[in-house]
Amino acid sequence: MRKVLVVEDDRFISAIFTLFLKDLGFEIVGRCKSGIDALEECDKNKPDIVLMDIHLEGDVDGIEVAETIQRECEVPVIFISSDTSSDVVERAVISNSYGYLVKPITKKELGITMELAYYKHKADLDQRRREQSFRNYISNAPIAITIVQNGIIRYLNNLALDLYKTHYMEDIIGSSMVDFVDDEFVETLEQVLSDDKSEKITPFHLQIKTFHHKPVKVVVHASRINFNGSSALQLVLVEVSDYLAHLDELQKWKEAALTGMGPMLLINNLFEVVDYNPAFREFVCPAFDMRGHSVFTMRPWMNIDRGALANIFNQKSKKPVDISIETTSHFLLCSAYVLNNAEDEPEKILVVLKEAREK
Repeated sequence: MRKVLVVEDDRFISAIFTLFLKDLGFEIVGRCKSGIDALEECDKNKPDIVLMDIHLEGDVDGIEVAETIQRECEVPVIFISSDTSSDVVERAVISNSYGYLVKPITKKELGITMELAYYKHKADLDQRRREQSFRNYISNAPIAITIVQNGIIRYLNNLALDLYKTHYMEDIIGSSMVDFVDDEFVETLEQVLSDDKSEKITPFHLQIKTFHHKPVKVVVHASRINFNGSSALQLVLVEVSDYLAHLDELQKWKEAALTGMGPMLLINNLFEVVDYNPAFREFVCPAFDMRGHSVFTMRPWMNIDRGALANIFNQKSKKPVDISIETTSHFLLCSAYVLNNAEDEPEKILVVLKEAREK
């Protein structure tokens, strides 16, 4: 049996509604005359429907009370009033009520309106919960999602916030997507944004910028969606910075292995020896393990020009650069390959022997 709260300041009319509702099979859980009492009754008795007069006792009218009840208690409200003035009706419509009955009303009319209101509200609740569940799913999805509308970022989920290196949506939402893309890739993005005819969008590469302007390489899977009633572009961003950095490093190791004579030395951006192979050790013949030591403290076993090594890091060359190393027994002509990290910054230098000449 569905429970009803009757809010009506006329005792005679309230009694008639009560009789009608009982005949229709509803349970009356409360009757009151003012908006304040209506809020208390809703909180205490948890009705399924509220039948609400508009002009009540007290300073608050029925429409104001209905808005609070529907917002805080999620209970449908049906207005009953003899007032058909346009201002009142317009306010009632804006309040998202579930019916407006003009007095006097019949029992049959009341019953139909009550049933419609109950089932429509139930459907609305189910829809809101499904939407909320979907929003939670999107927000916590294990992929970075950004929604762009007319070139402006309108939404991004939690993983996308992580990708942009910020905790606050307001740092990103409302900004132009172009502002977060490296200049080299702006044309690619603009072509996708301007093409509203292609049904299927081929995945493409972008280098985006974080909120603090750090580069991040991504593959973008784009699809057209309807967002807030208008066409928009949903971008699924897959970070590939680490993958591309490792791929580039692997390619340079492969090139070094195929073109070099065997001896290899790995130096980090602090100019410390990271590693070396036995073939390189044979040329240097140090009295200790060189790993972790600065290459500039290796004399007389190994002498590398500080300026030449610094220039290799600063130039960020994609191609191998020649560098000379002097040991106690040889002059070594080597190729130096710059290995970048995920942010495309020089991290290591791979030194490979090209030619060795005895002193």
